Amino acid sequence: MIFFRRLILTASRYRYRTVLLITVLFIVINSEIMRRIEPNTFDNSLHAIWWILTTMTTVGYGDVSPVTEAGRAWAMLVIYTIGIGLFGIVIGIIIDAVSQFKRNKEEGRMAFKGKNHFVIIGWTTKSKNTISELFLGEESTEIVLIDEFEKTPFEHERFHYIQGSPTDINILKMAKIEDSRAVLLFAAEGITNPDLTDGKTLLVASSIERYDEGTDKNIYTIAEILNERHVDNFKHVKVDEFILSNGSVSNLMAKSAQTKGASHLFTQLLSQKDGDKGSDLWEVSLKPEWRTYGDAYESLKEKGAQLIADRSDLNILKKWNEPIPKEARLLVICDKHTYQSL
Repeated sequence: MIFFRRLILTASRYRYRTVLLITVLFIVINSEIMRRIEPNTFDNSLHAIWWILTTMTTVGYGDVSPVTEAGRAWAMLVIYTIGIGLFGIVIGIIIDAVSQFKRNKEEGRMAFKGKNHFVIIGWTTKSKNTISELFLGEESTEIVLIDEFEKTPFEHERFHYIQGSPTDINILKMAKIEDSRAVLLFAAEGITNPDLTDGKTLLVASSIERYDEGTDKNIYTIAEILNERHVDNFKHVKVDEFILSNGSVSNLMAKSAQTKGASHLFTQLLSQKDGDKGSDLWEVSLKPEWRTYGDAYESLKEKGAQLIADRSDLNILKKWNEPIPKEARLLVICDKHTYQSL
């Protein structure tokens, strides 16, 4: 009896594998003991294990129970006292493991395990809106946020938070940025000097470039920049795209003044709020039968999609008879239903 109590006390100091092993051994050994004590009641090992499990979990179906004095004495001394306590330890460990998992996830201490996700660096008003738009775009979209909050600032089943500095290589590794679709760097809020803000973004971009050099992937990076004069500095660290935070609004205001209603067009292309009914910008895969841009244009037109660009090149009509290169990335405008049918 003392031996079993010490066994439980020892098991309570350890976790998972040790306790699981002790529990399994306890069930198997005692099932064989009960079979030997009462062979007529427990005709096979599975029958005995069934009784022990229902007893340890306090379910007690009553379909089988010891009938001899020796069997009942062993059940009282071992199964009822030690077995139920041991199973209580197992339940406690499971609850503790679930709580620890939830706590680690909330505090951003767990590495991301997926791929083809978006990595957001910096929690700001703009990044929050971007996350909402990305979730509206595709139902399978997964997003990883890197920031230094004590707990996650956002709750979503496809949202993963990692706490730490984005200049730390280990943090970037936890986010698996090499397997991401894109890394989005947002300008930090709360810094009044735009040069300092862009300097912080540039430091993060250079950390990503340094991390990228150690992989065989090409990490696609998009950075928000406050000062247009800093674009060349960001090109030096191989940032793929630049979003001029202040300039974009100014340019859109000017375009709307020159061409009334232009803002509505850009807003529709930039937002997913219209759902399946509204048109949006999509990238389509190349088809073997598309030899020229004209072939792709006519084929997509028949299906209700408008080919508008190859990457940043909008002069598709001028390249009508030119062959489509293998590295081409064709962009079309259509609704979600049409895109899914392409």
